[in-house]
Amino acid sequence: MPSDRDLFLEEQTMVTMSFGEHLEELRVRLILALAGLFVGLIIVFLPPFYIGKRVMESMEAPAKAALTDFYRSEYDKKATAAEAAAETSDAVRAEIPADSFVEALRGVAPDLKLPDAEALKGRTLDFPLRYKLVDVIKLSERSVYQVDNSLISLGPLETPMIFFMVCLVSGLVVASPWVFYQIWAFVAAGLYRHERNYVMKFLPMSLGLFISGVVICFLWVLPLTLAFLLDFNIWLGVAPTLRLSEWMSFATILPLVFGIAFQTPMVMLFLQRIGIFTVDDYRSKRKIAILIITVAAAVLTPGQDPISMSLLAAPMILLYELGIILISRGSGANVPARA
Repeated sequence: MPSDRDLFLEEQTMVTMSFGEHLEELRVRLILALAGLFVGLIIVFLPPFYIGKRVMESMEAPAKAALTDFYRSEYDKKATAAEAAAETSDAVRAEIPADSFVEALRGVAPDLKLPDAEALKGRTLDFPLRYKLVDVIKLSERSVYQVDNSLISLGPLETPMIFFMVCLVSGLVVASPWVFYQIWAFVAAGLYRHERNYVMKFLPMSLGLFISGVVICFLWVLPLTLAFLLDFNIWLGVAPTLRLSEWMSFATILPLVFGIAFQTPMVMLFLQRIGIFTVDDYRSKRKIAILIITVAAAVLTPGQDPISMSLLAAPMILLYELGIILISRGSGANVPARA
């Protein structure tokens, strides 16, 4: 850590950026960040990988799997009940060509005296048939399986717009190292020289937390939230059908929210290192912080369900505690506040 004399000399000799210079710095960083995002979009669209298409398919997979499991469970329940009750379907009239019927009988019983099949052409046999209901249910499951587990689109432009939104988010994730660097570089422009060293230290950890939040949300939070919502449909006896735009918006925005929320300990540590807050401030304001985190989770999550809100609020509270631990164990925990 620099001595008090070094800090004093640095503060006296540094050139303070004007408001106009801050705006110019912001403009430059925004242009560079957007240029990186554009490169990320190109990478997402490039063949033969077609990252955007693969990401969209992978984001549809949890919804399709949940719908498949839901309807398979419903079919199994109905089939089990029908088998236990030995139910049969109503009589179904079946018309069979007489010549085909005779030919089939002749094949299994050649010694049986039967009329000539040619003389029976054009005539039919009418049979009342009954089926085991359990077999009818299983047959229905196979015939409508593709419909049950499909996400629906209600407009001609809905699917292309969703695809481009997914590609935009995928490009942002691909370009996230460059974008995060521009964000931290803009922050560093308004700091003292000794404070700028923290930017380069925190950048890798910040990027790692962002990616961790995205991955945890995609692999754990989304399937768990969807399972809860579908179970709620089962409880109410409502057959669910997921709309493509609503699901993809939810599945796209929520991982980004998690990635940003996972920056909590790094932001806390950074603010402490530059002297804005101390570890005692974070400890004394813990209750207020939990309240703010809960409200923020309710506002930021795209769904109105309590599960996704709780699954965001709980990690943020844990990350807040992790920030306190990092600050208390790290060097320079008693950095004096800025004047």
